[in-house]
Amino acid sequence: MKLLENITTIKQLEIINRLDFFTEFTLAERQVLLESFSHLYLISKDRYAFKRFEQDNRLYIILNGELRIFAEKDHVDIGHVGPGEFVGEGAFISNRERSTSAQAISDTIVLAITSEALTKLPAVIREKIKDKIIAGMSERIHKLNHFIEEKL
Repeated sequence: MKLLENITTIKQLEIINRLDFFTEFTLAERQVLLESFSHLYLISKDRYAFKRFEQDNRLYIILNGELRIFAEKDHVDIGHVGPGEFVGEGAFISNRERSTSAQAISDTIVLAITSEALTKLPAVIREKIKDKIIAGMSERIHKLNHFIEEKL
């Protein structure tokens, strides 16, 4: 992963303004999030965002591109995440090792947020991020239930 340091805040705002994840955030809240508490990374095609068992507790919000999620032992795809979706919430919330691996299908830009940075955000932004994580996890549970039902 390569840290992207030369993208202006205006360009970053242009990118996140297109994503559903940030629709509930005001412009000022988006600026605070981008300027103070997060980092943008480029994950080149076929490179890993993270691997199973790593001790990386960052939450990654996909801004551009796509990641495939899989269990390392059998390389079977568990799912794909694209713009406006996130990955890494399990390690982010519980501060435990990664349970899956994430690999870029195409060049992918992600917004990385640490749990430590989340605690420093203003309460209104923190709560909106938590709400988005809860909604996203609920959607994943729904999809997994549907997947399991199809296999039975």
